[in-house]
Amino acid sequence: MKSKKFLALLLVLVMAISVLASCKPADEPTDADKPAENTTDEGKDEGKDDTDLATANGSVDQMPTDGEPDADQYMNTFDSAQPNTLDPAKGDDMYGNTILLNILEPLVRIKDVEGQMGSIEYFPAGAESWDVSEDGLTYTFHVREGNMWNDGTPVTAKDYEYGILRGVDPRTACPFANILYYIKGAQEVNTTKLADGEEPDFSKVAVKATDDKTLEITLAEPTPYFIDLVVTRVFFPQKKDWVEKYGDTYSTSPETAPQCGPFILNDWVINSEQNYVKNENYWDKDNVKLSKYKVSIIKDSNTIYNALKAGQIDYAGVGDPKWKGQFLDNPDYYNTVRANPDTTYFMFNCNEGANTVNAKIRKAISISLDRQGLIDACYNGVPTAAFDFVPPAVTCQGLEFNKLGEGWISKLMEDNPDPKALFAEGAKEAGLGDPSGITIKLMGSDTSQEGRTSGEFVQQCLEEALGCKVEVDNQDWSQFINIVQTGEGWDIAWLAWGADFNDPSNFLETMHSKTAAYPTGYKNEEFDKLLDEAKTEKDPEKRCQLLHDAEKIALYDDAAITPVIHRIAQVFRRSYVRNASYSYFSTMGMSRIFTSGRK
Repeated sequence: MKSKKFLALLLVLVMAISVLASCKPADEPTDADKPAENTTDEGKDEGKDDTDLATANGSVDQMPTDGEPDADQYMNTFDSAQPNTLDPAKGDDMYGNTILLNILEPLVRIKDVEGQMGSIEYFPAGAESWDVSEDGLTYTFHVREGNMWNDGTPVTAKDYEYGILRGVDPRTACPFANILYYIKGAQEVNTTKLADGEEPDFSKVAVKATDDKTLEITLAEPTPYFIDLVVTRVFFPQKKDWVEKYGDTYSTSPETAPQCGPFILNDWVINSEQNYVKNENYWDKDNVKLSKYKVSIIKDSNTIYNALKAGQIDYAGVGDPKWKGQFLDNPDYYNTVRANPDTTYFMFNCNEGANTVNAKIRKAISISLDRQGLIDACYNGVPTAAFDFVPPAVTCQGLEFNKLGEGWISKLMEDNPDPKALFAEGAKEAGLGDPSGITIKLMGSDTSQEGRTSGEFVQQCLEEALGCKVEVDNQDWSQFINIVQTGEGWDIAWLAWGADFNDPSNFLETMHSKTAAYPTGYKNEEFDKLLDEAKTEKDPEKRCQLLHDAEKIALYDDAAITPVIHRIAQVFRRSYVRNASYSYFSTMGMSRIFTSGRK
């Protein structure tokens, strides 16, 4: 249970909770509170509510960007785990995404608008420009001249085409292939079963490098937020010759991972540190000020806070009030506070043989969890209780989607005042016998003391409320995710999901039966239908309603998952840090950060 690590980690992000598996975009490395596919530099720094956001002691309302750059440009950061892979088509955690945003070059990046904290804009990256047809279906990306792979060959439109098609290829088993389904023909090809030795018919997929500098993508339906999808890893360039050369070891180490971003990962000590140097062949190298940076792998929150205090790392999210007092009003630090678009949650195993195959059992567990008690006892009272999967920080085409403190779980609690009776009824229907003889297996990925403490809280909470037994098993992230992916040996997986792009579909589609991020065995045809309709609905309000209805099915009707916590981040940075990203959705990585006045 990645405790806060998961929270920060996101998501997916974590000092406060426990497992993690998300996918949120990453800019600066995250701290010890995060969850997993994609995240930024805030970690265990949750805050309680919107009041905290407005009145956080000493927080700045504008990120420092000025100052004469120091002669020696370097940064020391940290993350809480190593990724399983650096393969853009196979990775699904935040740890890997954080690295990829710095060593690869997306067609488009998202950056903060200077002088407007919280505002973002699109930044031409691998593509120097792009055009959209009048019908909104065809996007033409003009790949820029001058960017090079670390083997000295140029980055071309064909590398982006190959990266996309490799994600569509069903043999790749890309965990985020669903993001590519907006492309005409992609879903058909990805979901077509192949005979042994059969090749996919990529001619059906409307992605084409018409020459080395032009990439055309045609969508199945107009998608107003398509550019927000293009920033995700499944659109990153890949080298076909390296995939063919290295096979199963492709992108499992710096030596087998092609790189073309602002930095080169040239040294990687597993579970210890990562060392990056500026890429002198990067097209925008003149605007990259850091000459190097180091990412240490640190799991324990007190170790992180001590490192921040001693100057061994340059920023971290801080959620522990005892530690926060040492950084507030200290001129050596400035801090920022923001709500993050991530959710830690329980994912239920709906496969035959699991103890949570019955919906009433899942509902009883969902409403029995004392979220605020968990927050107060294990997370210093800082995060906010989650009653919907889609966090309040995520909007739907500019419209508010969910409100803090409200949601389908609250409704589920109101309509089921006796969770113990509901659990017993579900156990009887599932043929599991008396609840006292049932052991619910809870998997987490935080092996720290915080992970054990939060697991013990949930164990006691559910056992007292339901009369069953709960077995908690915390494993390192790599082992945890390997077990979860089998679909066996667990009933609940404690995860976190952080937004890859600003839309509710990024959360809800993780449960679509054809695009599920995890093999939980959950399938609801009406849920799938609503998500499919939302993909093509042009009216924002109607589209939001479709997504709301889908969320109701997943959380209230079926209880396929249950949200636990939303994170609010308070990040403390050394006073010499400049131009750090503020927006959760920024994908600039470390490319714009520099130091000024480091002693």
